[in-house]
Amino acid sequence: MIRVGMVGANPDFGWGSGVHRRVIDHLPGFRLHGVCTTREESARRASEQFGAPLWTIDHEELCGHQDIDLVAICVKVPHHYAIARAALSAGKHVYCEWPLALTVDQAEELAALAAARGVKAMIGLHLHGSPALRQAARLIADGYVGQLYSLSLHARMFGPVMRAMATRDGGTTLLSIYGGHLLDAVDHYGGGIADVAMRGAIHLPPVDETGAPVARDAFDHLQFHGALSNGALFNLDLAGVSMTGMGCLWRIEGSEGMLTLSTRDPAVPGIEALLLHGASRGGPLEPIAIDPALDCAAIPPAPDRYVAYPGSFASREALSSIASLYTGLGEAIRTDGPVAPDFGRAVHIQRMLARFDGATPASFQPDTGVAA
Repeated sequence: MIRVGMVGANPDFGWGSGVHRRVIDHLPGFRLHGVCTTREESARRASEQFGAPLWTIDHEELCGHQDIDLVAICVKVPHHYAIARAALSAGKHVYCEWPLALTVDQAEELAALAAARGVKAMIGLHLHGSPALRQAARLIADGYVGQLYSLSLHARMFGPVMRAMATRDGGTTLLSIYGGHLLDAVDHYGGGIADVAMRGAIHLPPVDETGAPVARDAFDHLQFHGALSNGALFNLDLAGVSMTGMGCLWRIEGSEGMLTLSTRDPAVPGIEALLLHGASRGGPLEPIAIDPALDCAAIPPAPDRYVAYPGSFASREALSSIASLYTGLGEAIRTDGPVAPDFGRAVHIQRMLARFDGATPASFQPDTGVAA
C-alpha cells in the first residue's frame, strides 16, 4: 500500500480534493494517509472528510513523516518548488502537478535532486494518460494515416479572464499551464518537436472577472507553429478570449487518412474529454472506439464530471488520465522501474516555454511579437 500525503487538500474545492483525492480513493494499492492545507480548520476538516489519519499545516512536517511514501503536490505554482524540494530531500516519491517550478533553474535542480535521491518523481502532464490520445497514437503507429503530414490543434480554454491568469508574476498563465500541457502533447504524440515559433497577444480588457482593474501582462492568445522531427508541420492556436466554442479540436492528417479529436461536451471543455473520429483513403469520418485497455477501469463510468472549482468541472477522462499516471508511478515504485513523464520531461517542456516567456504581445508591438 502506497501511503499518499497530499499538499493542497482543500476540503471545499481544488484540483487536489476534486481530482487527485478521488483518483487515490478509487485506485487499488494507494491510500490517502495525510493532508496538508495552510489553515488548521481546513486541514482538520479535510482529514475527517477524506479519511486521512494525518493532517498538518506544515508541508515539511508532512514530507518528513515516516508514514508517508508519496507526496502529491496540488497547490499553486509558486509553491511547487519548495514542497517538491522538501519531499525529495526527505526521500519521498513525488507526483507534482504541472508546471514543476517557476523557472527552468528550479526545475533542473529538482530533477537532479530526484535522480540523486533515487526516488520516483512524476510530473502531472496528464495528457500522457489520455485514453483518446493514446488510441490515436496507436493508430498513427499502425499506419492509419500513412505518412504524417500535419498536426493542427485549435484550443479555447476558460481561465485568462480570471485575475489568477492575467499576470505573469504568479506563474499561472495561458502559456505556462495550457501551453505546457498542449505543447507537451504535440511533442509526445507527434514524434517530437524539431522547431517552433510563437506569436502572442493580449486581447482582453484590463479588468478581471469581477470588473476590478488588473494590469494584464500575460498573453490570452497564443499561436505556435513549427515542424515535427518526422517532417510533418504543426500549429497550435490557443486562446482564452471568448466563452463560446470552448474546448479542443485536433486534426491529424497524412498520406492515407485523417484523425480528429474533439471535445465531447461543451459543458466539460477541458483538454482531456475527447471523441476520436477517423477517415481513411478518402472515406467519411467515422467514430473510432477507444480500447478499454487504454482507459483506467478503476474510475467508474459515472458520473462523467466532478466539481473541481466553483462553476468548473473536471471530466471523468481527466480522472482516468491522472489515474493512469498514478498506476504507472505505483508500478515504478514497486519494481524500481522508470517513470514517465518524469521531472526530466518537465525540464524539457519548461525549457521550450522559457524561449517565449519574455515575448512582447503582438497587439502592442507587431514588429517584435514573434519569438523564434
